[in-house]
Amino acid sequence: MLIDPDDDPRYRQVTLEWLDTEPDRPARDVFVRLITLGDKAHYDGDLGPYLMTDCGDGQWRLTLRLRADFRSAYQFCPSRDGLLRGHRFDDDGWHGLIAAGVADATNPASFGAVFGNPGPSSVLELPDAPPQSWWQPRPGSAHGVVTEHLHTGQIFGSTRKIWVYTPPGYDPAGVPLPLIVLLDGDDWITVGAAPTVDNLIAEGRIPPSVILMVDAIDSATRQVELTDHATFLRFLVEELLPWGHAELNLTRDPARTVLAGQSFGGLMAAYAGLHASDRFGLILSQSGSFWWPGGSEFDVEAGALIRDYARSERTTARFYLETGYIEWLLRDLNRHFRDVLVAKGYDVTYAEYNGGHDYACWRGGLADGLIALLPPEF
Repeated sequence: MLIDPDDDPRYRQVTLEWLDTEPDRPARDVFVRLITLGDKAHYDGDLGPYLMTDCGDGQWRLTLRLRADFRSAYQFCPSRDGLLRGHRFDDDGWHGLIAAGVADATNPASFGAVFGNPGPSSVLELPDAPPQSWWQPRPGSAHGVVTEHLHTGQIFGSTRKIWVYTPPGYDPAGVPLPLIVLLDGDDWITVGAAPTVDNLIAEGRIPPSVILMVDAIDSATRQVELTDHATFLRFLVEELLPWGHAELNLTRDPARTVLAGQSFGGLMAAYAGLHASDRFGLILSQSGSFWWPGGSEFDVEAGALIRDYARSERTTARFYLETGYIEWLLRDLNRHFRDVLVAKGYDVTYAEYNGGHDYACWRGGLADGLIALLPPEF
């Protein structure tokens, strides 16, 4: 990867290079999937801006002009069966293309799975991207303990994993600790929730806290459960919290209880802020899918939860909201949600980053949100 100056100091010229290692079945085109930017190209029906140039001998290259504060996970997606230029994909074709994505072997900034591809990816971080100083384990620092549990519930009739993080020095008989409930725990267990909280505690940015990381089970179950708001809230309030209180030394104070989620999880967290602020008083919503139940932000059904907030009495919930500047399907609705909360008198912190629907961005925002919502002195 080469990062060069641009005529405008707010931008950089970024050159990505990829070597095809399958000469017997060479790529005919290669798509660079920058999370959300690449997805928007598919949505628009034109992958051209993100297709690499064949330089011969298996070498492919693409130069992009990007704002200097940009951050994104990315993969190289080779097409070996046909050309991509001028080709409009249906959903099956798109999913097949992104499933072929591979990481950038020349980039040491590696990352895990991205939406639609369980393999490794890489991270492009330009010089002015917001610092992310919390998510990496720090040698010599005290580390909490993560344990895995199986929870069988009656409300959904399913068994799921719950990963429990207890902080260094956890005392089952001591002062009850703040609680962070983190949706999509199956992602956060690898993205870095535990070292993030370790480091925040070690530097006194949040108090020692317990995390319950809730397994989404699989993508189909996730979509069903996280959009069945009333039922999922019952699961949280009637099953997860009682289980947590029986097993762990947790506060029952909603003002020290965080519910955090991303995408549909961010929407679900916001729903809890309206309907269960007596249990979850701190709402951390990242890239909340406030377009639901519409098909996009332009549908008449979009923003239903925002309208519910506008019509309802203010609750005691406090909010940290963030979204990506390039998230074209939900950025404006997240801004609108912020404006409604402010107009209703809620305590809300709002942030935007130059990136997309992307754990490579959310891992930094999780720390920022916890710092805003869980000060060490209370």
